Amino acid sequence: MITKCSKLFFTKFVLASPLLCIFFTESVASSVTNQDIQTFTEKILNEDNSGLSDLVRYNRQGKAQSTRDSASQPLLNVDGRALENPTVKALMALFDNYDPDVTHPEVVTHIEKLEESAFINAVMKTKVMQSTYEFLTEKGLFRGDQGSFKHWLAQIWFSLYSRGFRERGSSAFEHVFLGEIKNHQVSGLHNWIYFNNQEKSGTLNYMGWKHYLDFGKGSLVKVHFTWNDVDKPVSSLFVGTSPELELALYSVCYLARPGNACQISLNRKPLVIISHTFQGPNSQKLIGSIYPEVLRRNSY
Repeated sequence: MITKCSKLFFTKFVLASPLLCIFFTESVASSVTNQDIQTFTEKILNEDNSGLSDLVRYNRQGKAQSTRDSASQPLLNVDGRALENPTVKALMALFDNYDPDVTHPEVVTHIEKLEESAFINAVMKTKVMQSTYEFLTEKGLFRGDQGSFKHWLAQIWFSLYSRGFRERGSSAFEHVFLGEIKNHQVSGLHNWIYFNNQEKSGTLNYMGWKHYLDFGKGSLVKVHFTWNDVDKPVSSLFVGTSPELELALYSVCYLARPGNACQISLNRKPLVIISHTFQGPNSQKLIGSIYPEVLRRNSY
């Protein structure tokens, strides 16, 4: 049996125990079939009624060409109504909480902790995350009430850790939903809302697209861009999807297929979620990175 226990870094959700522990065997995760996961991902896509995909327009322009800029204009044109969505607003409140340089230690203020809590609470009010909790408990991947589940989400996504520089300058959330600079390279940055925010601020320059897949309530794109004048030749991100849908997909795949390709289905389009994990200080598997990947035969 594997026991995942670690001290909570967040006091905003109250549990009787100072430790949050998840008990399961490797066979529990392996007993969750690919079909189980695909049925679940179709279900939550159907339940995601945010309407965000209808408020986003693309200007893909040229295909990415090595170091050449194939796009003179931004990729995204987002209707302002999308930014008023409750979970989008809660997500955007977190954008200014981080230093992208992983060698700089993060300092989390009381206000920032409240913003993290507000984001978790906002997504948990949605049908998508309610169904996610039900799926994980039904399959034995999580044991505990919804209060414990909020704790767990806060812990795996917002706990700070080091990426090899002896500084707690990173977290799964910062890496995936925002982005980081490590060794003069861009890492992470897989969220379209932050991508749009950085395009608007002028710190991100879209340079062309590599692959594109539309699944009705959103799409998956692979793009080339520079961020803070640092090049990222390729990055995959969902576009037009809600924060709760992305958090649900990533959290389920982290538990069901940690460190492996997680096969999902969105509007009958097969995709995969790729995760990279590493061993934390308390022997738990932490999210190093997790992002969507498009299959070439389904893209153009």
